[in-house]
Amino acid sequence: MNKKQMIMIFTLSIIATMLISAPANAMQTHDSLIGLQQNETITLGGLFPLTGTLAGGGVERDAAARIAVSEINKDTTLLPNNQLDLIVKDTGTEPATGVQVAGEVISSGAVGIVGAASSGVSAAIASGPAKTSKIPQISYSSTSPSLSNKSAYPYFLRVVPPDSQQGVAVANILNEFGWKTIATLATSDDYGLGGIGVVEQSAKDLGITVATSQRFAQGAADVKTQLQAISDSGAKVIVLNVIVGDAKTVFAQAGDIGLTAENGYVWVGTDGPTQGAVFEDDTSIQANMQGMIGTRPNTGSGEVYNAFLDTWENCNGADSTEYAGCGDRTPNTYATFAYDAVYTFARAIDAMIKAGEDYTDGDKLLAKLYTMDFTGATGHITFDSNGDRKGIYDVINLQGDAFKVVGSWDPINGLQETGTIYWDGVSATSVPADTASTPGFGLAMSFLAVVLAIPVIRKYRRA
Repeated sequence: MNKKQMIMIFTLSIIATMLISAPANAMQTHDSLIGLQQNETITLGGLFPLTGTLAGGGVERDAAARIAVSEINKDTTLLPNNQLDLIVKDTGTEPATGVQVAGEVISSGAVGIVGAASSGVSAAIASGPAKTSKIPQISYSSTSPSLSNKSAYPYFLRVVPPDSQQGVAVANILNEFGWKTIATLATSDDYGLGGIGVVEQSAKDLGITVATSQRFAQGAADVKTQLQAISDSGAKVIVLNVIVGDAKTVFAQAGDIGLTAENGYVWVGTDGPTQGAVFEDDTSIQANMQGMIGTRPNTGSGEVYNAFLDTWENCNGADSTEYAGCGDRTPNTYATFAYDAVYTFARAIDAMIKAGEDYTDGDKLLAKLYTMDFTGATGHITFDSNGDRKGIYDVINLQGDAFKVVGSWDPINGLQETGTIYWDGVSATSVPADTASTPGFGLAMSFLAVVLAIPVIRKYRRA
């Protein structure tokens, strides 16, 4: 055997050894990855408004998310060999604070973020630390249409439908009640402008006139100028799109201007103001809101929803102080969405672990989240290409001390009334008019009648 043949045999031996050992090494790496992932604690960040203008509902959303974590850690099929940990931080409903605490949970090893609540806070996080660190974020209550922009917010998803859908629903409900003149009132932030803009455009497309569009800064202490402008417009139907804290201000002052059901006005609210937290412990605000109707995403139905309500009612077997607001069957509107946001992450990560995929890679986790298709407490959960979820809306009506579900709306069936609407909050009456003969209008008409009658009178006298 010559030298050239020896070199060739040696080279082939090395290649053969590499081919034989490569699959084994790859399998060993794969097995090591699975073993490591199955013994790890999986960390998520939970961002909630535990203080500030949304604190009333925020503490219950936090409680629902923690209940989800508790259930998952007891589950023998979902993440059976892992412990799920939720690091909860308070955003205070402030964008700057939200960015700060998001950075904190990311630094603590969070692979995903549950939250935030308000659209402004979610936008700040989604365009800041979440985008920079490539950390997927699932909101349970941020509904601004602007968050559908994947160029600006590539790692943002939500289990609640956006206001681009809710605005269409509100406009169609207005039309189905026969109202052709409305006034609108909203805050000048992402949430307020995004939602009311869709309402106004959809209303105009249906032939509805917007008599006046009033705006005020989020957190403003005085909105009487805007309320007076609505009163002067002659419109009797007012569409409101603000968060809970601002809704308190609006209705605390609406009575001073006379914009209540007692004076023939109808308030139509989106999901923000149609919450019991607005009038909690304030009977005067509650009185000014009577008869209000509005929309909110359907909070759930079916076996998973009923099981959640059972757990909520018994406080997950703990003391009532452990889970704020528990002990009844009426959790905050977005509590079930927070619960489902946690489960969405858990299901995606579980699928990745079982497939030997790295869930700490933000891009891979994001891709897996987009494939989720399951039934949660809020119903069937899937995401479209914008990270948005399709939804059905409850139509609700404030009757006494509670908002009651009186119907539903969806693009296929339109408005379906399932209960009696009390326009004044206490009795069934006919649908109120969208405009009325105000004293000023009546005086103008009387003056016009006199002017028209003068020539007739003069002619009669000459005759």
